[in-house]
Amino acid sequence: MLKLFNTLSRKKEEFTPLGDVVGIYTCGPSVYQYAHIGNFRTFVFEDVLVRYLRFKGFRVKRVMNLTDIEDKAITTARKKGKTLQELTEYYARIFFEDMEELNLLPADVFPRATQHVPEIIEIIKKMMANGYAYRGKDGSVYYEVSKFNDWGELSHLKLKPGKKKIKRDEWGEDSAILSDFALWKSYELEDGDVFWETELGKGRPGWHIECSAMSTKHLGTRFDIHVGGVDNIYPHHETVIAQNFGAYGENPSKYWIHARHLMIDGRKMSKSAGNFFTLHDLLEKKYEPMAIKYLLFSKSYRRRLNFTLEGIKEAGEKLENIRGVIDRLKYANGIDDAEKISMKAMKKFQIAMDDNLDTGKALKAMEELSHAVSLIQPDKSSSENILKTFRTMDSILGLRFF
Repeated sequence: MLKLFNTLSRKKEEFTPLGDVVGIYTCGPSVYQYAHIGNFRTFVFEDVLVRYLRFKGFRVKRVMNLTDIEDKAITTARKKGKTLQELTEYYARIFFEDMEELNLLPADVFPRATQHVPEIIEIIKKMMANGYAYRGKDGSVYYEVSKFNDWGELSHLKLKPGKKKIKRDEWGEDSAILSDFALWKSYELEDGDVFWETELGKGRPGWHIECSAMSTKHLGTRFDIHVGGVDNIYPHHETVIAQNFGAYGENPSKYWIHARHLMIDGRKMSKSAGNFFTLHDLLEKKYEPMAIKYLLFSKSYRRRLNFTLEGIKEAGEKLENIRGVIDRLKYANGIDDAEKISMKAMKKFQIAMDDNLDTGKALKAMEELSHAVSLIQPDKSSSENILKTFRTMDSILGLRFF
């Protein structure tokens, strides 16, 4: 039985879907700049989650949003002398190219915030009608956090009492204060030509409401899994739960799953710290995409991983060893019966993956199989079965061995 760590309950839970199709909402990139490798740790994990669920026989519908309107995107477009659409279309294209380089499966739906403004307006109107949202003196519409009794249940944070209104997307120091936040932002001159004329007034949506509207549109008011990085837990995913409860009276997702940070030299990799690599940076240095992916898999998504260039080199060497064994198996016609080796490896691989998708241990099972095979001369029948095992493992990890 597959077990997943649910951030909401703070424990591993057996995965039981709500219906015939597993609905998964995965927080995608903000397409106003390059996604860095720390971002891709989450995207790679989201990919293997979908692959493994399908391997287990589940039908899956995955939605991955593209955030193409937010404060930083508008500021960046203005600085670069581009329209918001020009900027976001460019970086969206780069993101899709990066996904292909890392052999990540496309989502079933890639919704964009700018294409869902009518849905955003409707969900805000529902919250206002239900008494969870109000219009501020500045013309913006805010969520009234004090009306939601379960605020903080996902993040388990103790917040300072207060009564602030936060209009910006990133809360900064105000994150520690119990504050109302903007759902619909009234127009300001800095917004330039980025606005919509609606019944809520001239303005644009806040970042947090976008995911509530897009997930509801494509997966309904209740679905199975919501995935993101740990930095999404608060305030972003906390707000999504509050918003959906305010509109529909329920938490939108049964399981909330979050990938840990990627570290570099002992610090969190982030754009704000300037200590990050993009995939483009690493490809220019001639590092192989699958070696980068292998390194990202080397520890469970629940553990911090220190990213180094030496680590990519070591991952590449492990890849080459496995490739060599696979190539040898294609022409093997030895004397050793290796059926048990293959079965044992696949069992260990599945145990690791069933235990909260522990890709680190799953890779170990693959490496042990490769090493064991390198020491014998498998007969043709055994070779075919071992190749089948490698092919199954690769279909889950997507490392392009075949």
